[in-house]
Amino acid sequence: MCIIVDANKLGSFLADPPDEDSAPVREWLDKGGILVYSTGSIFAKEVIGRAKGKLADYVRAGKAKVIPKERFINDERSLEERRDRRSDDPHVLALARTCGARLLYTGDNDLIADFKNKKFIDKPRGKVYSGSANANLLTRSACEGRGMR
Repeated sequence: MCIIVDANKLGSFLADPPDEDSAPVREWLDKGGILVYSTGSIFAKEVIGRAKGKLADYVRAGKAKVIPKERFINDERSLEERRDRRSDDPHVLALARTCGARLLYTGDNDLIADFKNKKFIDKPRGKVYSGSANANLLTRSACEGRGMR
C-alpha cells in the first residue's frame, strides 16, 4: 500500500498538526501505508529543508521508502519528451511507474489527468486522493514493491 505526495500538498501533509485533508493520509501511514518519494531528479528541488528531514523521519519509522533516481531517470526522460503529457511532472509519473505506487495525493489538475491516463499509469490504473472526501481510497491503494529495494 503506497502513496506519492505531490510537492503542492507536501507542506500541509508534513505540518503538525496536518490539515483536515492530510490527516487521513497520516493516519493511514500509521496503520501500515507507505509513502514513496525520491530525493533525486526534480524531487531534489521540491523536497528541501525541514521537509527533507521530516521525510527522513518517516523512513526511519518504516512509513516511507526513498526510491533512488537511478531507478526511474530513464523513464522520466522518455516521459519528458511525450507531447501528450499535460503536466510538468514526468518525475512523479516515472516514480509511480517504477515502484508500483498507484495512489497520488495532489491538487494539480494536469497531474491528476496524467496520473489517471491509461497511457501513463496502468495495470492497475492510477487513483488520486485530493482530500478527506477520498479517504476510501486509502484502503485500496497498492504498491507492487518494484524498484523499492
